[in-house]
Parts: sequence; C-alpha cells; structure tokens
Amino acid sequence: MEMEDVLSGGPDRPPCRPPRWMIVAGAALVLVAGLVVGIVAVGGDDSPEQAVLPSPLSPSPSGSTPFPSPVEPGPDVSFAPGPDATVLLGRTPGLVITGVSPARGYTLSRLDPAAHNGPWTVTVRRQDGALARRGAVVTFPVPKLSLGRDVKVGDVTGYAREGEVIWPLAGAYARVRGDLPLAELLRIAAATTVVSGRPAVTAAPGLTVTSTGTARPSHVTEARYGADEVGEADALGHGLVFTQAAARCGGIEDQLYEADARPYGTVHGHPAVVTSALDGNGVLAWEPAPGVVAYVGYSGASLDKNALAALHRLAERTRILTPGQWQSTHPQELQETSK
Repeated sequence: MEMEDVLSGGPDRPPCRPPRWMIVAGAALVLVAGLVVGIVAVGGDDSPEQAVLPSPLSPSPSGSTPFPSPVEPGPDVSFAPGPDATVLLGRTPGLVITGVSPARGYTLSRLDPAAHNGPWTVTVRRQDGALARRGAVVTFPVPKLSLGRDVKVGDVTGYAREGEVIWPLAGAYARVRGDLPLAELLRIAAATTVVSGRPAVTAAPGLTVTSTGTARPSHVTEARYGADEVGEADALGHGLVFTQAAARCGGIEDQLYEADARPYGTVHGHPAVVTSALDGNGVLAWEPAPGVVAYVGYSGASLDKNALAALHRLAERTRILTPGQWQSTHPQELQETSK
C-alpha cells in the first residue's frame, strides 16, 4: 500500500470540541490526577498500579488513546528552533516541539531500572539501512514459539514466519525480526552468540551492528501538547500530541518492524517511518543520532493524508535537548515496571 492511502487505526472523524464548562472540569480532573501520580512516584511503591502511563509504542487494548487530553498550557518552557543537541553516550535526550510550551505538568521522565535485567537486543542493518528499514533486531531471551515452518539455524531447528525467525540458543530462545529476506535473517541468527547472558552478533559482510541495548527502554522522555496549541487541530482533531525519545533500546525498533511501519520521508534529514498500529492514532519515528529513537504521535482523528502531513510538520518542528535543557522543563519522574 502506498503511504498516500489512508491508514486506519482511529475514529472516522475528529471528535467535536467540548463546551467550555467541560474543558474547565477536565482541567481540574487532570491536575488532580497529576498530584496523585506525583504522590505515588515519591512514595516509591513498586506495585504494578504505579505504572499509570502506557509503555512507549505499546498499543491501547481498546484502540483509543490511553492519555488524557491536555487542556491548559504549562509554564513557559518553550524552546526556540535550533539544531539538535549532541547526544552523549549513556545519556537520554529530551525531545520537544519548538515554539510552544507543553501542557501543564506534562513533561515526563519515565524510568525503568529493571529494564537491564530483562531481554537485550542487537540491531543489525545493511549499509544503506535506517530505522526499521533494511535491517533486523535480535532479541534474547524470548518465549518459545513453534508456529511457522521449520528452518535450520546452524545445527539446531528454529521456526520461521514472515519477517522473523525464533530458534533455541544458550538454553533459551532468541528471535531475529526485520524486513530482510529470510536468507539474511537466518545468516544473522547463525552469527548470534550469548555472552554473559546477552546476545552478540558477528555481522556478515554487507551488514553492520549499529547498537546494542535493552529490549525495553530504561529511560524515556516525553512531552505532551494539545493539538490546538501546536496548530494542527484541523488535521489531528482536538486531542493529544506527544513527543518521546529513548536511547539504546532495540525493542522499539523491533516493535516498528512487527507493526510493519512504513517509510515516510525524512525528519531533519533522517529517514522516517510511520505506523497506525501503535500508540494513539499514529506515530512518526526517526533516528536523530545512532541508537536514539525519537517519535511524534497523536490521538484524535484517523491517520489519513492530512494527519500524515501534520505529523511530518510537527516532527520537523522538534528539537533534541541536552539532559540539562530537558530538566529545565521540570519533568515528573515516574517509575515503571518491565513486562
């Protein structure tokens, strides 16, 4: 399907703007909810209820947005347009839409210290590859899956489905998922070993290991805006717009492959992909620096041509921030639990 076609994943038409009394009431509820979340986070409760926000790029079960709609602008923490900050190794940058402040209280730092104890990933690409294009992600360990046809991975038998191979490795199972031909996926699988419990890939000629990291991000920065505030309500509906950034997390690219994300131009010169199968009604993602995934998403109208164009305009208005600049927005810190 060409990207000019309509991508489904949301309501058939933008929701109507609510009357003023509903907006005022909604603002009060959002502020109260923010105070409750802050109290829980400070209290350090590790129960699952603490993870009140959805995981990055994880679909809502109902298909509708799990986010509240921001209705009140926050303090003036807007940033002027400018070049992306240099992303230092081991640091997670912020990502904002320039020229407008996020909704009040809606810059977030979502932390998952347990992510390092879960599965790890290795991202492999062709020399002409980019985010979720012409590459693959190896994840170890993963649950056993015996669906698909039998294939040989070295001297063991694995299982192949469209775009992925799962095979036994080091007393568990590993998976390679991507948009490469099956022969190349099998070649990557055969070149995978486990060192100290983490996967390692010896890339064959024509392929390059671009990053390694956890399957789930240990730190995600997020900013939320009203579609009205960023000037895109006509195309996106009167709902939520959000930005997110994560570093050294191949699991996000793995999900983009699973969701069959499709190429959609470039953002600041970096190839971008779009999908309606993940958060909200759609996200546009790109890689501003090696190993860093950035994306803009929204919830409101269906992901049609106008919405795609609006997402791209917003992505071009984004700016990568240094950790220090990000902290100047006074983000809430939320502890989350790995799945």
